[in-house]
Amino acid sequence: MIKVFNADDHPILRKGITNLVVESPDMEWVGSAENGTEALKKILILEPDVAILDIEMPGMTGIEVAKTLFEKNISTAVVILTLFKDETFFRRALKSGIKGYLLKESSEKEIIDCIRSVSQGRAYVNASMSHLLFAEKEEKSALSKLSQHERNILKLIAKSKSTAEIAEMLFLSPKTISNHRNNISKKLELKGEQNGLLKWALAHKEQLD
Repeated sequence: MIKVFNADDHPILRKGITNLVVESPDMEWVGSAENGTEALKKILILEPDVAILDIEMPGMTGIEVAKTLFEKNISTAVVILTLFKDETFFRRALKSGIKGYLLKESSEKEIIDCIRSVSQGRAYVNASMSHLLFAEKEEKSALSKLSQHERNILKLIAKSKSTAEIAEMLFLSPKTISNHRNNISKKLELKGEQNGLLKWALAHKEQLD
C-alpha cells in the first residue's frame, strides 16, 4: 500500500484529494494538514511514501516544505499541486527536490498516475508542463559547456554587473571580459540580439547558483 499524505489550505481541494486516495485500492490515506508548518510536522512523524502539497500555503509553502524534507534526507516523495503554469515556480520546485508537479486542473487519473509513479522513484510532470522539463535539460546541457570561470562571469552578469565592474572584481582587463562574454554567448548559442547574454543570465539566474 502506498501511504499518502496531503496538505492544502482550501478544505474542498484537500478533501477531494483525500477521497481520491481513500477510493484507490493500492493507497492508504494517512493524514492531511491545512498549512505548511503543520504539514512538515506531520510528515516527519507519519513518514508517508508520498506527500501531495499545495504550492502556496500559510506558514510554509509546499516548496519550502519539500526543500526542508530534502535537506533532512526524508524519503517521502513530494508532489506539488498548483494553479500556476509559471516557469519560475516550476524551476523552484525542481530545485527543492520534488518528484511530481501537478496542476489543479489535472484529471483524477493524472493524480493517481503521479502518486504511483513517484512512489516508485519515477518523476512525474503534468503533461502541459513537460515542455519545461525538456527546456531545463537543454539549459543544463548548455551550462555544462562553460568553464567554472565562465560560469562565475555569467553569475556576475546575472547580477547586472557591467563589463568594467566584472573586470575590476576579477582583476582582469575589460577586453578580457569582453572576450569571455563573446565565448559564453557562442557556447550558449545566443544570436546577436541586443543584451542577449544579460537576458539569458537573468532568465536562468537560479540555475547559476
